[in-house]
Amino acid sequence: MDKRHFKCLLWKGLWLLGALSLVGAWIAGENGQVMGLGAQHLFWDALVLAALSIPIKLDCHSCSVCQA
Repeated sequence: MDKRHFKCLLWKGLWLLGALSLVGAWIAGENGQVMGLGAQHLFWDALVLAALSIPIKLDCHSCSVCQA
């Protein structure tokens, strides 16, 4: 696997996990839980995962993998 392929998959994976965490937080509601995690925890997870994926995407220049 090429380094560019790994970075592209890592970026997409972090965004997917962040999106799933955000949806889980919305489903949990104000005082509920999803899979044992509270809504506040899931919102923070979504924020951290999205923040971690930003530098990976910004490092991508004319990528043949993701057509950016």
